[in-house]
Amino acid sequence: MKTIESRSELTFRAAEALKSVLSEVSTIKLKELRCHPASSGDIGIVARVDVFGHSHTLACDVQANGQPGLLPSVLLQLQASTDELQSGATPILIAPYLSPEAQALCKQSNAGFLDLTGNARISLGEVFIGKRTLAYRTSDRPPAFAAETSSMPARTNPSQERSKSLRPVSVGRTCERSFPAPAMV
Repeated sequence: MKTIESRSELTFRAAEALKSVLSEVSTIKLKELRCHPASSGDIGIVARVDVFGHSHTLACDVQANGQPGLLPSVLLQLQASTDELQSGATPILIAPYLSPEAQALCKQSNAGFLDLTGNARISLGEVFIGKRTLAYRTSDRPPAFAAETSSMPARTNPSQERSKSLRPVSVGRTCERSFPAPAMV
């Protein structure tokens, strides 16, 4: 029972993420969104959108795991299911997270993608949506950089350092010395 509930929850979250991405582009009008929390490999979400008067169908497969090793077969199934649904429909893979390698596989397969962290690539004829999140993670730092920063001395307040070395000067006098007044004609 828990698998069905979590699959339904994932499909719901995926539909909300898709609506959010599509609503960010003012020329895209969402006409219909149908969710089918079915078994893996089936089209989970079908969206019909209007872009500059042209109708597009998005066939979305919602996957709980977006690991690159699993994607080639998933993308083949998505292409086949999309062709069965409607000729010319746009296949889109949706997962909680898609690594750069997984995103590259989607691009090679001519499938759009969307993950729940905010990454997206969807081509709708006249409109292309590309979003990339750059989440900060301490584990992403190269080890050499981490070692450098830990051995560096702590900085003091820059305004305190400047106040020790600088003396106050009138702004008016500084400007007069730097920029002579123009001659009157």
